[in-house]
Amino acid sequence: MQPSSNPSISQTSDYKILIVEDEYVIANNLEVILHNAGYPVIGIANSVAKALLLIGNERPDMVLLDIYLKGNETGIDLAKQLEEISIPFIYISANDNQSVLEAVKVTQPSGYIVKPFREKDVLTALEIGRYRHSHGVELKLREEKNLQIALTEALSEKGSWESRLLTTAELFSKYIPFDFLNIRHQRQEVIQTFNYYRVGFKEYQVLSPLAIQQMAKLKDPFELLPLGDNMPKSPVRFAQEALEAWGEHDPYLRLLSKTFRLNSSLLLPFTLRNGESFIICFLNRTPEPYPAQNQALLERLEQPLLLTLERVAAYEEVERLSEKLKQENVYLQQEVKTLVNFEEIVGTSEGLLNLFKLVTQVAPTDTTVLVMGESGTGKELIARAIHNQSSRKEKILVKINCATLPANLIESELFGHEKGAFTGAFEKRIGKFELAHGGTIFLDEIGELPLELQAKLLRVLQEKEIERIGGKTSIKTDVRIIAATNRNLETEVLQGRFRMDLFFRLATFPLTLPPLRERKEDIPLLAEFFAQKLARKQKKSFMGFSDNVLSELSSYTWPGNIRELENVIEQAVILNDGQTPLSLGRPLQKRLFAPNLPASPTENNTAGQLPTFSLPKDLPEMKEMQKTSERDYILAILNQTNGRIRGPGGAAELLNLRPTTLEYRIEKMGIRKTLTVRPTDY
Repeated sequence: MQPSSNPSISQTSDYKILIVEDEYVIANNLEVILHNAGYPVIGIANSVAKALLLIGNERPDMVLLDIYLKGNETGIDLAKQLEEISIPFIYISANDNQSVLEAVKVTQPSGYIVKPFREKDVLTALEIGRYRHSHGVELKLREEKNLQIALTEALSEKGSWESRLLTTAELFSKYIPFDFLNIRHQRQEVIQTFNYYRVGFKEYQVLSPLAIQQMAKLKDPFELLPLGDNMPKSPVRFAQEALEAWGEHDPYLRLLSKTFRLNSSLLLPFTLRNGESFIICFLNRTPEPYPAQNQALLERLEQPLLLTLERVAAYEEVERLSEKLKQENVYLQQEVKTLVNFEEIVGTSEGLLNLFKLVTQVAPTDTTVLVMGESGTGKELIARAIHNQSSRKEKILVKINCATLPANLIESELFGHEKGAFTGAFEKRIGKFELAHGGTIFLDEIGELPLELQAKLLRVLQEKEIERIGGKTSIKTDVRIIAATNRNLETEVLQGRFRMDLFFRLATFPLTLPPLRERKEDIPLLAEFFAQKLARKQKKSFMGFSDNVLSELSSYTWPGNIRELENVIEQAVILNDGQTPLSLGRPLQKRLFAPNLPASPTENNTAGQLPTFSLPKDLPEMKEMQKTSERDYILAILNQTNGRIRGPGGAAELLNLRPTTLEYRIEKMGIRKTLTVRPTDY
């Protein structure tokens, strides 16, 4: 005799089922099937409200759930609430609507029974659902145990609290999402606060209270209130309105919420036996409150973490009493743990944070992006960040600078050529677009691309295909294009130097990088970041900045932007002995343009006045500056050659121009009148 496939009474008698079904015949049929198999049925509900009432009276082990129920709420709505309180459920439905099935899938059910069903279908789905749920619970418990061990190890590590808590923040981020994590620690009257702000997908930037004060534009420093009176007694969740109300008791939390537009929070408090207090605040921009399972996780971790913190605090107290708390190395004290975000783009200014948000939104798509900004603002780093956060990140990112290649080579570089296509083409060459197939191509300085090649690039964007020079067939290519320019392409279009149709194709999603002069609040962060990095590279200690350095850096206009700032810091690090605070030496502008020249008598007579450099205000001013510079340069070369234009050593050769071109420019610019010698051919 074949053994029954049905579960035995001993396996089922303690496993309680709730049926949520609004069709009486189906619900009754299910109850009979379950009763015969030995499953206790705690009740039948035909709506979400009745189901919740039954669950409040007696918690089921499994819920059999129809999708469409009486009332305004559906089984999917109930499923979301069941997920909050960790009750597994199995759908029973005849629905085949794709959008509904997608919504069902999101709720992560333990099974799905299709109507009409057989007894075997129900019992088999139940067995599988029970196994999946128990296996999932076991897996979650194992993960939770691993998290507990990792948190214990992180908090027990030697080193500063800042580094330990940063590791703790990174561990928590895998289980509890947050845009901002604030951890406050009070020992006697001293209150420390540690702030971790999410700036990328997995990157966290450490913000000091002073930096937050500057971002909030507060004139007077805020005062951190003692935690004892305002601290909750257990983990608590706040949605938007409740968080605003709680802010009346916690001004610092109110400040964070307002400055970073945070709408929901999850608080975990600790009070140690020695009187020390901790509070961990998870904060999110989403208005929805944190799920109940996040709060439940913290409640389960509360006691193990409390014991760990007790042990760590006791150990530190012993160290303080025996060694009187030796001062940390000056380098570690002053080290700013500012995390690199979006490929070394550091900052907290509003313009930069808005840019990060846009990058986060466009990165997962295949949309063409046009990155605009002045030289030295980090356009290539933004392009790399977009690629690294896209679905193409496992493929290659190919970079090509359109300004550094001769016009006759750009087409071959971009699209490749066949053997014998032109003089010197001794073998077939694969172009950058073929090389980037499946990945991303970054076209830097796209404004320098010759007009005839702009038409071919437009074809790539429109037709998704290329053709090698000398080739006879088109080659399909799957490439995402990111272009960058420091030119105003709209002006270039008006001047006829850039195709309008290509501009609109490239500018599907334009990103504008703010210049450093518009990010004054980022300059101290950038300066310290570069100083730390370059000091490590030079194998020196970074002892902070000398007086007035940061104010001098912040007051400068930075025509060369971040690249110029890094160069200044690198010069300062090279000249620094590693034992004293970093100094710029001479005034900033002198150091940039003539770092090694001794002061001249003229400089001494002008009482330290420096030549000023200002960016052109508009295109006509820029053109006028270019004309003046070109005229002065040609005039200097002609005076150097005694007016000789042609022949070896002549001005045309030195300027790398045709003699006829140089003669035309001499006449057009009125140079002939100001020459001390008359221009001659030889």
